[in-house]
Amino acid sequence: MISTLQKINAQYLSSIFILMIVGSACMSANDPIVSNVDLANPDAEQTSNHTRSATPSSQTRISPKVKDTADSSSESTITSNEIVPTATAVTTTSVALTEQPKYKSLGDALPQPITEELTPAAIVAAQAEHLANLYETSVESVVFITADTRMSAGSGSGFVWDTEGHLVTNYHVIQTAIQSSTSLIVKFFNGREYRAEVVAWDRDSDLAVIKINEIDHKLIPLPMGNSSETRPGEMAIALGNPFGEEFTMTTGIVSAVTRTLSSGFSSYSIPAVMQTDAAINPGNSGGPLLDMNGAVIGINTQIKSSSRQNSGVGFAVPVDLAKRVVPSLINNGQHSYPLMGISGNEVNILLREKANLPRDILGAYVNRTSVDGPADLAGIRGDSSSTGSLNFDGDVIVSINSIPMKSMDDLIGYLALNTSPGDEIIVGVFRDGKEIAIPMTLGSRPATS
Repeated sequence: MISTLQKINAQYLSSIFILMIVGSACMSANDPIVSNVDLANPDAEQTSNHTRSATPSSQTRISPKVKDTADSSSESTITSNEIVPTATAVTTTSVALTEQPKYKSLGDALPQPITEELTPAAIVAAQAEHLANLYETSVESVVFITADTRMSAGSGSGFVWDTEGHLVTNYHVIQTAIQSSTSLIVKFFNGREYRAEVVAWDRDSDLAVIKINEIDHKLIPLPMGNSSETRPGEMAIALGNPFGEEFTMTTGIVSAVTRTLSSGFSSYSIPAVMQTDAAINPGNSGGPLLDMNGAVIGINTQIKSSSRQNSGVGFAVPVDLAKRVVPSLINNGQHSYPLMGISGNEVNILLREKANLPRDILGAYVNRTSVDGPADLAGIRGDSSSTGSLNFDGDVIVSINSIPMKSMDDLIGYLALNTSPGDEIIVGVFRDGKEIAIPMTLGSRPATS
């Protein structure tokens, strides 16, 4: 009796077990097997539930065939007849993701630069470090020039132009040596001294070239900047030997550009002169005026002061002019300037009212033209007055080669820095209420004795 009941129970339990396996294997394609894991809680227990209400973000439909292809719906579907009814247990793991961040472009994913806000003390320290490094780099190219005569001893500054021994300075620094045939002594920062000879000079720009020979150390020319690109407010650094105090650095800013300054040795003016408040004193003449990167933007030449001491108004010959004059002095022994052959005034409000000029007319009013000079031959008209007073009927030069000339200083500077004797130019002239174009061939300025 007992054995019969045991057999019946065993057969009954076996039937139930088989039905459970077959039923599990024959679920429809719409009955997913879902396992959820809460990523926010990594210790949460993984559960496996059969549910028809699972959301798309938390369900995976299982295929017995493993494929690596990804579908846009992130789901793989199968039909019930694709499932082979076996007793093998099928286990899946579907991760329920938390809310994902929105799509970001590749650029958003790149590391962002780290910016550090500098304190005022750090800014000052950085500037001091930069200036100290600049001094150490540049001072090796600066020289102390002395000229001993029987009457007196003069001194000034200069700097290395090339590796062949040419040095640039002011004409007035070596003027006494020229007149008395006295040799010059040049001293470098490293202590080496050489005798120098005068190569050539240009009184109109107050520039001169001297040369040292039998050089026994490496010469490092200073890099050349562009004075035409320099703006007021930019840093200016003067190197020289004020009052004989060797290899001194002073700093300031560029106070103004395009000044016109008399050299003191010629009837012609130096164009496009730079003004600076960097301390310039006697002995600084001929030394370089540098920009913040150590490039030469000018050659220190004069100061405006009633006491022959720095008053915050110093002047430097623009390096753009030196880049034209110095090679001519080295190669030819002189520099030839272009000549238009006029004298004139800036068009100001008084002249505009007298000549009945429109408000927007700026330029250089032609007082007179030199007889048979380039302007006279081209047909430029000067004022008709033959006395000291003006009749205000002369031409106004408003442009050269289509570049506006706002003043007489602009005209002088453009000719000196951009043209040469013999060049053909087009002069824009305002005459009789309209602007006309007049072609002209530039002449050559007579040499200054």
